[in-house]
Amino acid sequence: MEGKVKIQLAYGLYLGVATAVFGLYLAYTQRNAGNAFVASHCRFLIRTFWIGVLYVGLSGLLVGLLPGGIYLLAFPALWWLLRCVKGLMDTVSHEPVQNEETWLF
Repeated sequence: MEGKVKIQLAYGLYLGVATAVFGLYLAYTQRNAGNAFVASHCRFLIRTFWIGVLYVGLSGLLVGLLPGGIYLLAFPALWWLLRCVKGLMDTVSHEPVQNEETWLF
């Protein structure tokens, strides 16, 4: 269960947004733990971080280009929150992430 606790900690760090880099570090260090459950969540967390960076960057570019573009910044925040909650719920029920390669949820 030690891997499960570390994954839950990583999700908690991601929810803090400013501490997400520490969660990313934890996911990178645990991804080869030999446990398929932990590995699937680590891949999901790593992809969440990097895809989130991409979404925030694209939204930031569009803010200046589109009228009302400031509302686009809500998409990456909501996307991030939903992915973290989904992953955390999967860890509580001790299930691996079903589709860790998805760009959505």
